[in-house]
Amino acid sequence: MSLEAITKIRAVEENMDQSRADAKAKAQKLVADAEREGRALLQQGQERAAAAAAEAMRKAEEAAALRRKEILAQADKDCDALRTEASKRMDKATQAILERVVES
Repeated sequence: MSLEAITKIRAVEENMDQSRADAKAKAQKLVADAEREGRALLQQGQERAAAAAAEAMRKAEEAAALRRKEILAQADKDCDALRTEASKRMDKATQAILERVVES
């Protein structure tokens, strides 16, 4: 084999070695980039989920506060109705008690 052929073969082998090293470095960079992007997307997803959960909680608290007001308002109405009904019967109750006391 001639010296020129050996030199060409070595040059080709060195180019192949360099190409392999470049390809390996490029593959590692792609993997690292993909992992970084994946972590970023995961973080964004977690942040969106946390924001959605906070918004849902806020809406639930607002709905609960509104329902509480409705229940308290209804309870006030019911109490007023009971007081009114009791007031109507107060005279009869007083009369019945007086009659029992007098009879005793």
